[in-house]
Amino acid sequence: MGWIIRTLVLCFVVGFVLSFLNINPASILTNSWQTIQDIAALLVEAGGWALPYILIGAVVVVPLSLLGLILRWNRSRPPS
Repeated sequence: MGWIIRTLVLCFVVGFVLSFLNINPASILTNSWQTIQDIAALLVEAGGWALPYILIGAVVVVPLSLLGLILRWNRSRPPS
């Protein structure tokens, strides 16, 4: 019973996302290559939109992550 509910929820989520992206079932079945190209174009567009935000966030997140990694590594070493 749990598998059926998970499957129904997953179908709903995928259907909602595809509907948001203006992809309908008929175009998936009848025009598969164009649908794949449309999805690739959407991914490229989303990547182009997200890249500046990723780079801005990386200026803060990467140094803090490295600092945390160094501190964790320093604590895990046995005292000399």
